[in-house]
Amino acid sequence: MKTVPQPDTGGPGSGVDLRSLWSLIDPATQQWFMDHTGTAIVPRTITAALCRASDQPLPQDSHGQFRLTGDDMLFIRNRAHSAFAAHGTERFFEAVQPKDPSQGHPPQSTDVPYRT
Repeated sequence: MKTVPQPDTGGPGSGVDLRSLWSLIDPATQQWFMDHTGTAIVPRTITAALCRASDQPLPQDSHGQFRLTGDDMLFIRNRAHSAFAAHGTERFFEAVQPKDPSQGHPPQSTDVPYRT
């Protein structure tokens, strides 16, 4: 189904409610939404999956992307939180965690002489 780009993307008048489409969206797309809970602008491939699920064109920007509403983002966050809680999965963040001060620093090796 071909969609026509429209300047107004998402928002209250978008006519799309992600909550009502959720059961129609394929599992891979659902997982993408749960892995990207803070994303307000949906990429073209995910937008295409939403178009297939809704059987109607969605309002898109000039890049073929769809903008989620605040309600849609809240719904996705709640779904992701529920899924992680149900499976006992801890969220992995790709960031270096601060060192625990109670662990202390390992002693410096004195085997190598200091170079001048």
